[in-house]
Amino acid sequence: MEPNWKPLEEKLGKKRCAGFMFMGRVNGINLYKHGIARIYLNLDDLGRCYVCRGNSVYERAEFASELAKLEAALARIGETLQSTYDDCYIARKREALKKAGISLLHVEIEPQDISIN
Repeated sequence: MEPNWKPLEEKLGKKRCAGFMFMGRVNGINLYKHGIARIYLNLDDLGRCYVCRGNSVYERAEFASELAKLEAALARIGETLQSTYDDCYIARKREALKKAGISLLHVEIEPQDISIN
């Protein structure tokens, strides 16, 4: 699936989309997850906002309210919408956790060819 960044970029501007990942599309709604805050902004192609109520059920929501929740979460950890979620950020986060005595389990799965007869 080709990522559709247009609705998010129109709402936030390109620079403020730096921390998002395109997670896919459900029922015509584009799912954007912020890599640092782990919070979703879900927008249809017209920029209308939705929240997930479970089991792929989405309900209309106020964009300004959902954006405020995300910005507040980022502010609590000293980040903003312009903070980039990239390999450098992930490395800094892992190092900070390590210094704090928190060990991480890294699991890597390699795809296999599977035949079902």
